[in-house]
Amino acid sequence: GLAAPQSQPAPVVDEPLGARYSLGLTLWHLGHQAERIRQFHEYLRGRKLSPEKLLPAARLKPPAAMQRLLLEPELLPADQLNGWQVEGDYVTSGATDMGPTLSLPLRVPRAGTYRLWVQFAGRPDARAVTFLKIYRAGREAAGPICQPDEIYAEPPEQAGPAWHDLIVDLPAGDYVLKLGHVTRWWHGPGAYDQRRIDCLYLTEELWAKPPTTEARQALRQSARPAGIQWSVTAPLQPTDRATWRWWQVRPLSWEDSAANPRLFALSRAFWQGLVNELAAKEYSEEQVPDYRAPERQVVFHDTWNLVANPVRARRQIKALQGDVSRKPLGYHSVWHDVASNIAGLSPEAKYDPAGPYAGYGGWYRDQGALVASYGTGTGTVATEVPVATPGRYAVWVRSNPTNLSYTAPWFGTVSVAGKEQFRYSHEGKIPSIWMKMGEVVVARPGKVKVAFTLDGAGAGETYRRIYTLFLVDDLTMTPQGTIQPPWTMERYRQRAAQAGAGPRDKMLLWLSNDPYRRLSQEVWADHTTGTVSWPERPVKGTTRVKELLVPGEGSRAVQVGIRNLTDRPLTLNVQAGPLEGKAGRFPGAVTWRVQGFIPYGPDRQAWTPFFLLRRPFVKVPPLNIAGVWLTVKSRGVPAGTYTARVRFTGQGLPAHVVTLKVRVSAVKPAPRTPILIDGWTQPHEGEAYRRDFAEHGMNVWPGEMSKAEMRRWGIRLLRLPVGSAEDLVRYKALGLDYSDWICPILDEPGGKTEEELKPFLDEARRIKALDPKVRLCFNPSEAATLSTFQILAPLCDFWVPYSLHVFGSHWDNPKKWEIYRPKPWMWYTTPCLWDKTAGDPGIRQAPVQPGNCVGVAFFALNYPWRDQWDTAYEHIADASTMGAVLSRHGPVATVIWEQLGEAAQAAQLAMCVRERLGVKTFDEVKDPAHQHLIREGTLEELIRWLEEHQP
Repeated sequence: GLAAPQSQPAPVVDEPLGARYSLGLTLWHLGHQAERIRQFHEYLRGRKLSPEKLLPAARLKPPAAMQRLLLEPELLPADQLNGWQVEGDYVTSGATDMGPTLSLPLRVPRAGTYRLWVQFAGRPDARAVTFLKIYRAGREAAGPICQPDEIYAEPPEQAGPAWHDLIVDLPAGDYVLKLGHVTRWWHGPGAYDQRRIDCLYLTEELWAKPPTTEARQALRQSARPAGIQWSVTAPLQPTDRATWRWWQVRPLSWEDSAANPRLFALSRAFWQGLVNELAAKEYSEEQVPDYRAPERQVVFHDTWNLVANPVRARRQIKALQGDVSRKPLGYHSVWHDVASNIAGLSPEAKYDPAGPYAGYGGWYRDQGALVASYGTGTGTVATEVPVATPGRYAVWVRSNPTNLSYTAPWFGTVSVAGKEQFRYSHEGKIPSIWMKMGEVVVARPGKVKVAFTLDGAGAGETYRRIYTLFLVDDLTMTPQGTIQPPWTMERYRQRAAQAGAGPRDKMLLWLSNDPYRRLSQEVWADHTTGTVSWPERPVKGTTRVKELLVPGEGSRAVQVGIRNLTDRPLTLNVQAGPLEGKAGRFPGAVTWRVQGFIPYGPDRQAWTPFFLLRRPFVKVPPLNIAGVWLTVKSRGVPAGTYTARVRFTGQGLPAHVVTLKVRVSAVKPAPRTPILIDGWTQPHEGEAYRRDFAEHGMNVWPGEMSKAEMRRWGIRLLRLPVGSAEDLVRYKALGLDYSDWICPILDEPGGKTEEELKPFLDEARRIKALDPKVRLCFNPSEAATLSTFQILAPLCDFWVPYSLHVFGSHWDNPKKWEIYRPKPWMWYTTPCLWDKTAGDPGIRQAPVQPGNCVGVAFFALNYPWRDQWDTAYEHIADASTMGAVLSRHGPVATVIWEQLGEAAQAAQLAMCVRERLGVKTFDEVKDPAHQHLIREGTLEELIRWLEEHQP
């Protein structure tokens, strides 16, 4: 039967978007694409279903008439064209990437789902990409009501008038439709064409073709226009009533699931069949399909929690399923991390000459590897590899890809029971990162000793780096990369027992010590890898407790890892209870999200948890893991102690409970002079994204904003260009003074002479001539030298050098410091190249920088380049997503975005410590304990110190 309508708002369920509104493959998209709706109808007919069997009778009563709305933009008054031109029946704009935006008024007399058609003039050999954005009139600051779409992004089949269409849900009311230029980077080849828009047509007849020229003329003659709009109600013809009924049956999205469970189940099955069909396709990573192809559309695979296109998801699932073999392997192997299995290994190669490790010499540990410097060296270290099954084993060693081009010699001696079996020389430019050292015979269970020696090996052209030993009794096997051989079920159960699981347990649930140490779906990930796949210590029972100290008006994250110990998916319902304490009860202060794993390269190991998605449940894949992200927010919560409980329940599973013991401090991360944090770009358009931007600690805005708006959003600095004196007049009219903004001069000067820097110098002098009080900013690039700084210094008021000029005493840096440190300065980094796995880009370091350091910048917060959800195939390497991404329900956070927010809290608390000490710069802090606190203090340590040192 049919479920009753929901009495409460449907829960938000996050799903990926496509590169534009009319692209995408989620359930919601299928219900807003005419061709997919037609396919769904055929799917239902094939199951002998009809509208009458799926919708209540009240939903199938046809209206007497249908809305038809026609907009003729060429009728706009001349003063509203904003740079567009009228040419006959068309409004036109140039064949350029940049250009003006045209705003069209629209009144929707009746709420409903409309098919919106846009007629444009096109050519089969050209494109003129034009955006279409829809806003509620008078509420443009809230942002578009839906994702922007693109017109003429693909050439029409023939020259002349062509139509683009989309299906939109529109409440009754007034709207503003905006048409504007899109920079054509990824849309395909062809000539640049002029933008020529004839008309826009909206109708409730979702099935109908666009109106002909004659039909539009008849519509115009049937009613008087209101401005540029004709609105008519056309009788629904008896012959169209059955069609109308069918078009009320459309694939349902998650928000409608409870209102009609049966139709939602059919919609899910239809969607899954389509996804499975697309997943079966193949393509090579050298010839990736066009971003508009159906198989390129990104979906959420809710069993494996993958955010990827169906083909990439299917390949990754197959790889992960192969990591645990359900059958005996037919060979025995040992994967042995070298550095973590050598006692006393120093991270600095400093050993007591009289101590037990004096013989280690030049060997040390760095970033998980056994390392020795280039050149000649001395020293020997050894590790012992446990081998449980006798036999003849090949001994393989994994070193660094740099050794493919540069020599890094050492000797390896392999022995068993005190007897040397062979000696290996790691010399020359090796052909592979995995080298076979030799073969060893193990007569009985025991240990194979492998010693690494520098003495006499010769000079190295680069650092020696040794990561792994791999012993295998299949002498034909060659290891690949860092992918371990499959585990057996026996080994999997042994590992589960080591993690605290009992023989009947179906799952393990644990809380990470550090929420920003990423989870891994690779079964072998452990303390030797950068990611983790098992609890860091054994866990017992079904209750977990986490104590949190949260700053006032702040937030903290808790990462929950869940490992499935069975060979079938587990479905868990998650209920996050309120924060409760003497000061009150605060529903919504604790939220939960599912970690979505994404690809960021072609390799099976180039996957990481990235998107944090609101979902109706979380599934844990067979013999694998899932991650749940808990967030505790103290905004609006008084200082005090609280408790919250998060319950994880599933069929046939005991309930697991995470108890959060939270203390909210009265201390807030709000110094009088906060560190400036500049992500270089704006967030997505709309107040929800701007609010999210502010809540994550960002306080530099690249664009215009009034002084009142700066106060509202906590913005401390604007970056503004000065093209003319009119700009300066406008900035003053916004209430800005010179301390509120800086003027960047072009970008990344790197020249070494005045001639090479002439464009920068000319631009700076031009602006100073307009107003000498304008604060000019230069951001010297990686290529800049001391002379770059010296030449620019007389004109520079605010420095933002690349990080190379900030850290380390090479490259004449001390002399550069003398130039820029006395003035306000920040530095910038470029984590855009590794944004999917990035961490804090330097925010926490800013309070301890010398001189007049006022903050840090990074590139870039929001630099999407086509489609932020399609992480596997960025259009350019510099594309960057470190903030929230666009979705139908507002900002969807990423793991790095949450990490930036917590780093900002810690940095601002460190600034509060500086202010309590009465210093303006870190140079004035002399007490080593205070230096340590400001430099490395945890959030808890900073808060407690500030609580103990009230002003």
